[in-house]
Amino acid sequence: MSSRLLISKRSITTTNNNLLNTIQVAKPDKILGLTEKFNQDKNQKKVNLTVGIYKDAWGKVSTLPSVALAQRQMGTLSTLNWNLSYLPIVGCEKYHQNVKNFLFNECMKDLKHFNNGVSFFQTLSGTGAIAITARFLSKFISNKIWLPNYSWANHINIFEKNGFHNSINYYSYYNDTTGKLAVDKWLNDLRINVSKDKSNVPHCIVLHACCHNPTGIDPTKEEWTKIIDTVHELNMIPIIDMAYQGLESGDVVEDAYVLRSCLQDNRKWHNGLYLCQSFAKNMGLYGERVGSLSIITPYESLPSVRLAIDSQIKKIIRSMYSSPPGYGSRIVNTILSDEKLKKQWFKDVNSMVNRLHSIRNKLFEQLHWDDLVEFGQQHGMFYFTRFTPKQVNQLKQNYSIYLTEDGRLSLSGINDSNLDYVCEALMDVSKVIQK
Repeated sequence: MSSRLLISKRSITTTNNNLLNTIQVAKPDKILGLTEKFNQDKNQKKVNLTVGIYKDAWGKVSTLPSVALAQRQMGTLSTLNWNLSYLPIVGCEKYHQNVKNFLFNECMKDLKHFNNGVSFFQTLSGTGAIAITARFLSKFISNKIWLPNYSWANHINIFEKNGFHNSINYYSYYNDTTGKLAVDKWLNDLRINVSKDKSNVPHCIVLHACCHNPTGIDPTKEEWTKIIDTVHELNMIPIIDMAYQGLESGDVVEDAYVLRSCLQDNRKWHNGLYLCQSFAKNMGLYGERVGSLSIITPYESLPSVRLAIDSQIKKIIRSMYSSPPGYGSRIVNTILSDEKLKKQWFKDVNSMVNRLHSIRNKLFEQLHWDDLVEFGQQHGMFYFTRFTPKQVNQLKQNYSIYLTEDGRLSLSGINDSNLDYVCEALMDVSKVIQK
């Protein structure tokens, strides 16, 4: 047989077994994919109101004063380069000390002496914390999860890819018609569906700690008490997503209310409580990927239980990204360990919230949509327009104004230079009945 014939047959065999040809193109990310389209848009008036990044009054993603002071205090770049070794799998020890003290001492208020067992890990922001949680729970405890009927688009993606693809359920959260929460229906959904499950496998539930993404509407404290009581009674496993701490009230301590409520002495979370926390939004450390996962185990848990949890989480982290980056954690350490810098950080967060409130008021002055300013309604970085996908597309096509498909609008992308243009566009496509 000639060498030419051999090559030909091999080529045919390789082609016929090329499984790369079977891979389908994935849909673009529902949020970051829009930024790619925005960057390609040639309209000089284009406005990106998609990604949850805080921008100042000049449309810039500026460094917070507290972070700038911390960077200055940390020294020059050459000083930082003295040690670029890997951090441990679980992260920087000082970061552990400072963040745990902040979350489980300062943020506890009336639970100052909270001494429950906490397994703590530095993570790649809140996204990393949720992914690790999903992988751990699906492997060892449960692969059943409940998400609110509107939630951060990436929640579904994370849980689907980490063991929950066959059992993602949705609880009623938001009424599209009224623009109000559906707490009673939410609890009824859980009571009916979780109670009838006789598999003895506990159900997990994602709770947005504050500034619900995308609606911006949170339960009242009274409603939270009912919700957490129900979750506890049904032996569910709470996963608290605390990505926007401080951006509801302007007070980072006050906004840890849901965590405090969950940790009241009369509640024991037999399969753990999982806090996924981030400094991306409230410190502006978006690209540094600084967050944490805290797993709170019952008081009576044996040391061997936490030892086993810690070992398995470390194994998961090692397989995903080995260890977290160091620079961002140094910034957090510097701020949390210096009282003056910490006070400046508190002030910075309050200033961000005041600017977001100012934008809501300016939009209301032109649009007269009550849910922009109505007390007890939307909070945080976003305004939930209730626009349909068709209306969102009309904004993009006619005005080059980009919202997420569910109608979420990032308020900080609006400033004096584009306010009138944005209001004109919103009014043009609006068919929403404002209450």
